[in-house]
Order: sequence, then C-alpha cells, then structure tokens
Amino acid sequence: MNSSVRHWGALLAFGLLATLPMVASAAEPCKLLTAEEIAQVLGNPVSPMPLGTTGCMWKGSPQGVSIALRDASAWARTIMPVQGMTKTDVSGIGDAASLSGMQNTWTLSVRQGNNVIVLTVYGAKSPDQQRSSEESLARLALKDL
Repeated sequence: MNSSVRHWGALLAFGLLATLPMVASAAEPCKLLTAEEIAQVLGNPVSPMPLGTTGCMWKGSPQGVSIALRDASAWARTIMPVQGMTKTDVSGIGDAASLSGMQNTWTLSVRQGNNVIVLTVYGAKSPDQQRSSEESLARLALKDL
C-alpha cells in the first residue's frame, strides 16, 4: 500500500474518531497496550505518543497502531452504514465488534460495557494481516479496560 493511501486512510480514521463522543471511562489509552505487546504482535518496535486524553498512537516501522476510547453512545454511529465503506461484524471480541474500511485501510471498533475502542494498525502487508493484528491487539486492550 502506498504512503498516500495510508496517509489519507489515517486522516479519514482520525476524522471519524473526532466526531465520536469522548469516553466516560477513566482508562488511559496509552496504558491499554504496552510497546512490548504491540511489538510482539506486529513484529517491529513501537513507541507511544498520546493523542489528547482519549487516544494513543504507537509509531513504528513498518507498522504502527492507533487506539481511541469513546463512550458506548458512539457505537450506533460506528456501525452505521456509510457509502463507500465496508462494515463487517466480528465475533468473539468484547460485547460487539465491527471491522470497517475502504480499499486497504481498515479499523476495528469494539464495544465493551460502557466503552468503545477504535483500533487501527498501519503499514500491514495485507488486509488479512491487518485484521489479525487488530483483533489480537483489541483482545489485549480489553483486559485493561
């Protein structure tokens, strides 16, 4: 995937995240996952960078991760159909989970109790690798939510 598609995909994901309500939980996004956990899943080292109080990005090369926390009221908008975007239910993660995206940029959203986490892996070699990494990281993040 070229850097332009990744760049615009990242901007799209963060734009969508900005429209969602803030999280009601006291959880700190950068503490939901450790750099070591992420490195084990992605296969490359990462370093955290807070995104305000409700998000965190772990930069790495070639892959990185972003996570945002929202309250449960964000779930309805998360699963709402959007023209040009594919949305697929994912079973076995949290109370409910949905994979959404277009072209080669995908985001996994998971509702657990009163919280929603929105997680994106950047720089994956394939959509299947991205989905697998996002699901693994979401399961790890839910342990501390």
